[in-house]
Amino acid sequence: MKKLGVLLAGLLLAGCGGDDEDTPTGPAQADIAGVSQVMVGAMREAFVAALLSDTASVPGTRGSVEIQGSNWNFEGYSADGKLTIDGPLVVDESKYPEIPIKGTLELTGSQVGTLVVDIVVKVQGLEITSTGTFVLNGETYDVAQLMAQAAASG
Repeated sequence: MKKLGVLLAGLLLAGCGGDDEDTPTGPAQADIAGVSQVMVGAMREAFVAALLSDTASVPGTRGSVEIQGSNWNFEGYSADGKLTIDGPLVVDESKYPEIPIKGTLELTGSQVGTLVVDIVVKVQGLEITSTGTFVLNGETYDVAQLMAQAAASG
């Protein structure tokens, strides 16, 4: 289980490539870029905490992510003091090497709306990829593309 956490933390730190599906541009793209950046940071911290224990609490500048096994609950979590995240994610580590992460999160603050998370993290040897989508306020975004764009921009 600790190896899994290290691999997932590496994925979230580095980003990953994906398919060539078109992603919307303009204001909606800027919104999802900011949301995905905060989500990557939050999930990176949560994966590191989950490495250490099946039950953990990850504090943000406000709120926390409460981890109990495969259930991760964002409770007024804000990493930056601007975007606040509430709601549950299910991280099904029992499906390793293909780990589904699913849930619906409510966003307030700098971005308001509903974020539906439906991704699969795939571990093949030392190669880690992700597929799936974020749906923000009804607009669908390819997660692999978002991670690749985030990695490319810094």
